[in-house]
Amino acid sequence: MVANQLKKILDDRKMSFSDLKKLLEEKEIKVNNSQLSLYANGKRNPKNKKMWLYIAEALNVDLQEIVTDIHVYLHIMDEISENGAEKNTQTENDKVDNFLFQELLSLIDKQSASELEKVNRYCGLSATFEQLGEEIEKEGVVVEFVSGDSVAKKTNPAIAEQVRVNAALIKLDEWFESKRQMQKENAAQSDKDWSEFT
Repeated sequence: MVANQLKKILDDRKMSFSDLKKLLEEKEIKVNNSQLSLYANGKRNPKNKKMWLYIAEALNVDLQEIVTDIHVYLHIMDEISENGAEKNTQTENDKVDNFLFQELLSLIDKQSASELEKVNRYCGLSATFEQLGEEIEKEGVVVEFVSGDSVAKKTNPAIAEQVRVNAALIKLDEWFESKRQMQKENAAQSDKDWSEFT
């Protein structure tokens, strides 16, 4: 359990768990008095270690003033930075996805339903390709299948699916490449010097 000074800080400020609960609710953090009591008395740890950070922010103190165990403090800080890194990665992925969507959108006739559908399909397939890649990385190239009493090793089926998705992306990319070429040709035509003909 986490060695902490929460009860002492609350006592010093003549605050109750209800007072702390209200402060947390203002930050849209849901917790009840009995949970806070269990945390403060070291009888239970919050499932989400960030709860200690929320409590510190609500009381306007440094996290180290509440969590006195250095190992727990470092663990909480590690968890917070990992979550932040995941969030940043997700944000970056969203930016890339949006950039891809905007780039493809710039190549098509936006009044054409079939061309809009190609943009959406490409973006969907691209996202699926990435998800399959993550799944393969997590599960491995070879996975085990349990059948009755025996265990068999087989190639991860996500690989075949990723190859199929990649083939569909390549086919669609050929269509978008023809659109890119048309745009380049149109731009080259408009850049020609027509002054001698006028």
